[in-house]
Parts: sequence; structure tokens; C-alpha cells
Amino acid sequence: MADTINRIDIDINTWVLQVVRLAENTSENQAVMELLENKMITKQQRNYIDEWFDNFAQVFVAVSDIHMIDRDGQIRYSYVPYEGYVDKERLKACTQEAADRPDRETWLGIGRPLCREAGEDVVTMVRAVNAQGEGSTGGAEGILVIELNPDIFSGLLLNNHSMFPNQYTLIVDRNGDIISTNKKVGHTWLDEIEDRFGQGIRKFELRWEGKDYYVCGQYNGVTGWKTFSIVSLNDFFPQASELQRAVFTMVAVAVLLAAVVILLISYTFTRPIGKLMTAMKEIEKGDFKIQVVNKSRDEIGRLTESFNFMVSKIDHLVKEVYQEKIAQKNAELEALQAQINPHFLYNTLDSINWMLMDIGADDISDVVVSLGDILKYSIHGKDVLVPLNEEVQYIESYLCIQKNRLEDRLCTSMEIQKEARACMVPKLILQPMVENAILHGIEPMKDGGRVRITAGLEQQNLLITIEDNGPGMAPEELEQCRAAVYSESGATDSIGMRNVHRRLRLHFGEEYGLAIESRHQEGTIVTLRMPGTRLSAEQEQGTDGHSDCG
Repeated sequence: MADTINRIDIDINTWVLQVVRLAENTSENQAVMELLENKMITKQQRNYIDEWFDNFAQVFVAVSDIHMIDRDGQIRYSYVPYEGYVDKERLKACTQEAADRPDRETWLGIGRPLCREAGEDVVTMVRAVNAQGEGSTGGAEGILVIELNPDIFSGLLLNNHSMFPNQYTLIVDRNGDIISTNKKVGHTWLDEIEDRFGQGIRKFELRWEGKDYYVCGQYNGVTGWKTFSIVSLNDFFPQASELQRAVFTMVAVAVLLAAVVILLISYTFTRPIGKLMTAMKEIEKGDFKIQVVNKSRDEIGRLTESFNFMVSKIDHLVKEVYQEKIAQKNAELEALQAQINPHFLYNTLDSINWMLMDIGADDISDVVVSLGDILKYSIHGKDVLVPLNEEVQYIESYLCIQKNRLEDRLCTSMEIQKEARACMVPKLILQPMVENAILHGIEPMKDGGRVRITAGLEQQNLLITIEDNGPGMAPEELEQCRAAVYSESGATDSIGMRNVHRRLRLHFGEEYGLAIESRHQEGTIVTLRMPGTRLSAEQEQGTDGHSDCG
């Protein structure tokens, strides 16, 4: 019984709140507000209001009529045309309720229609329509009255069947009038139920016409209505006995099934576990090719699948590590082959530099010095991680060459925190980003532009940004660029940025990498995020130096 009326109460709330939410939107309808303010509205606005409430009525087929009443108590609009009849008492009740509760809706319960002298009773909802927007005081501009066919609530009763065939279920409004019931109930009986319920008693026994009944009631805080469920005790106890027998039967069957299931589980578990143990012993011997045959789909079956996957993964990783070591050795060999007498190259560039200085070609001399620094940094040492200060010096040399190439079209600035200079970063991680900023951000601009490089520590992370004021990217271009950078393969013009992103993730983990922000005609910002791992105090000495490009 309690479950039945609880379900009905929930259905009432669900239905009522949907009506309320749609009613709340009326305050946002400009044409409706102008109508309530007694303004002259156009035929187009009138048609718009009709269409507004047409959509409302189509969503809620139970709507019988809709009225809009202005602040003077005049009916400004009715969804169903009427010939001037107005129930004065009903109108007074609507305006009074809206005045008493201006901030929320009121459900008057069942009664006569407001503007129809004949017709079935309706359930009425009243809500003040408050002004919205700039310049408004927020006060009520009028009243929205929605009249509903009570048959909708009869449907709620039918959708919530009880296990008792002779059960009475009824919905009563706050005036004690029946909104809906599955069986006719006398008012004398209802008065006594209302009296007991009003005393705070929610479940009680009642004697009526020589029969004993059990009554269960529930109050609805949204509408102020009450839902009652009434069952004869003659029906209640036999039903309880049948329920008890059904429960005992189900328990006995459940115990029997549990015993059978336990035996099956015991057998099912032991065989696959034995196979897994045998396979594990083979792995201990170094056999990573073994696979356990699996035909089941239970927990052990999934465990076996995971075991097979793990073994395959280990075998794959062993091969991958082996191949990676071979590739690393080949790369080292190629690097050694590429370093063909680097001292000869340094000495040659140094000789060219002195020759240029002798003839007064200082700009070209700076470029040659920068080129020598770049060559030395690129092929010197095998360190994977270097202090940021070394990377910055490398970029200064690179920018020196670019400035001479682009002349006065390229302006640069660097803001590197002292603490950040000692942080370890992957070698040659900045050059692709700076090159990309110059190529796509500065060169397309006739008058040139600016590249700004900053680095600092934030929450134990090192953040490096490369910013240009170039043409930037439209949102669609930005999404395509991000997709190319974050994918395993993509457009060749994004390979440098994609490699930087992959290197950061491989070195430091999946949570680190590269982020791109851009606005059309405003420029692009690329941010590299990595752990702020710093050198020791002894190692930090000597990281403050920097080179200049004259």
C-alpha cells in the first residue's frame, strides 16, 4: 500500500514539476509581458503568443485552457476563445493566491472552469508572472492560470496497480475534494479519513458500513494534495499469508539452487586455476610463448584472458626492448659517423670568423659564431637531458642567425626565471617550436613581428611558452593542428611539434606535453609542460651565462 501511494506521489510530482517548468518560461516571452502590461500588440505578436501556448498544450495534452490575467484583474488572453463569461469567485481566488504566493505556483485543486459556464470540472494551477530583464523591478506583471483535465491523474492511478484487487486509491485536494479515484467513495467516509489524517496519523484502521479497513495516506508538499490507499482487512491478511508462503517457497528454492551453484563453481574454479598454475611454472622457465586455452566467460575466464594478454605483452616488450637496443646502437654508430672530425669544422668556422672581423663584417661574423655554437651544441655529448640555460643559449645563437636573415622584421624577447635555468629539459626541445613560430607566425607578415619566450616554475612544474603575434589560426585550423600534433601520425608540417610532444610524454609521463592556443589575427602561444627537476647546488654554478647577438 505504502509503495503504491509513494509511486503515485512521485508521478504527481514529476508531472506537476514539468508543467511548472514550462510555466516559468512564460516570464521570458516578451510578447506575453507586453500583453500583460496593457500594451498594444501586433497581429504577429498575437500569433506568436498563440503558437507559444499551442506548443505548451501539445506537450501536455491534459491542458484544458490557459488564461493570462493582468495586474488589474482583467483577463487579457484565453487559449480557448470565450464569450465573456467569467466565474468571479474563481477569478478572485486566483488573484488572491497569486498575491499571497508571488514567488511560486499554487494548485487550487478541482473546481469550475474560469471562463466556461458549462463543462467538466478542472484542476487549476495559478502562478504570478514576474517582470524580467533590465529596468524591471521584478514585481508581478500578471497571473498565469493553467486548467488541466483531471483525467490525467486517473491515468496515474491506473499506472500504479496494487496487489490488492479491492483497493481504493484516491487523490484529494487541499479543500477535501476528490480529484481522482479508482472507486467511488462516500463523503462521510472521506471526512473521517481527512480528520484522522489531519491529526498527523498516516496509517490507521477504519470501520465503515460494518467492515474494517486499513488506511494509508501521504501528503504532497508540492501541491498540498493527499493520496490515500484503503484496503479491506479481509483482503489484506489473506494476501499477506499468500505472500508469506511465496517467500518461504522462494527461499527454499534459492537454498537448493545455491547448493547446486556452489558445487558447480567449485568444479569450475579448480580446473582453470590448475591450468594457470602450470602455465606460470613455464613462464618461470622463460617460456613467454605459452597460452592457456580458454573457453569460459566467467571471472576465471576473464582472468585467463588477462593472463594470456599479459604473457603476450611481456613477449612483445622483450622483443621491443631488444630491437630498441639494436636501434640505439645503430643510432650511436650513425652519430659517430656523422661527427667527422668536428674540431676541423670548428677551426674552419673560427678561421672564417677572424677573416670576417679583419674586413669589418661584424654582422656576418656574429652569424658564423652562432653557427659554430649551434654545431658544437648539436653534436657534442650524449646527454638526453640538459639544463634549460644551455638550451636557451642554443636558442639565442639560433635567433641571432634568424635576425640577420630577416633583418628588422624579427623582434625577440626572453624572460627566463633564474630558478628555471637549472631545470633539466630534453636536448633540442625548443628549436622546433621557435622555428615554427618564425616560419608560420613572423614570415607571412609583411612588417614582421615579435617572438617572446618565457620560462618559469609553477607548482613544481616547468612551463615554457613560445608566443608570436602572427596571423594566428581560426578555430577550425586550431583543431586540425591539435589533432595532427596529438596523433601518432599526421600532416608532415606538424611533425616537429608532434615529435616534441611525444618526447615530453616519453621522458616524463602522459600528464606532460605540449599545449597550443591561438586566435585568428592575434597570434599563437605554445606551452611546454614538464617536471621542474633541477640540478644540484654544485651543478647550478655556471648556468647563468648567456650569449648575445649584436
